[in-house]
Amino acid sequence: FQTNHLGPFVLTALLFPYLNREGSRIVNVSSHAHVFATLGKGSTKFGLDVDNLNSEVEYYGAGWPAYCQSKLENILFTQELQRRADDAGLDWLTVVTLHPGRVSTDIWRSTYFGLDRRGQRQSVAQEKISGKGGSLQSIVSDVFYSSNLPVEEGANTQVMLAASGERQGTLVKGQYFDEYMRLKELNDFARDKTMARYLWDKSEELAGIKFKII
Repeated sequence: FQTNHLGPFVLTALLFPYLNREGSRIVNVSSHAHVFATLGKGSTKFGLDVDNLNSEVEYYGAGWPAYCQSKLENILFTQELQRRADDAGLDWLTVVTLHPGRVSTDIWRSTYFGLDRRGQRQSVAQEKISGKGGSLQSIVSDVFYSSNLPVEEGANTQVMLAASGERQGTLVKGQYFDEYMRLKELNDFARDKTMARYLWDKSEELAGIKFKII
């Protein structure tokens, strides 16, 4: 919550007065993981868990539920900021959010499919060349990495959203894009205006700031 949402919320608030009034955009990196944001441990309902925003009540599942909540918060923040800017007549501002995709970065280095028994990733082909044979771990690793985006393509959507303009029809204010630079529809709980307003107000309270849209 603090790293993935509250920090960016405060940073955006502090930088807001310095944005170019002739045209600016804010790109928030969310994740498809937001679809797994449930209302607490064992819950089958999805949405913003207002009773456990900062993991005050519980922190479980090795942090995965908290991560999913934070990615939902990125989306709700994006939409609320765009609404407030529109209401204030700030037509120079575009706020968008996205899922960057699963990318073959070092983030996976401590996982089973990210490391082999020697502490390094070695493909099945490499193992065969070295005469060590294809281990199950390397097979799993190969399958995993073959389905990921390469590092070189990992920021495609971010760059497109940051560099493209409304005139080309590539940006839609307050919307969510996938890793293939496509506009995606969100579930109802990810478009909840009431929860977005609550998150905004609670973020101001917890951060001790007032986010002024002027």
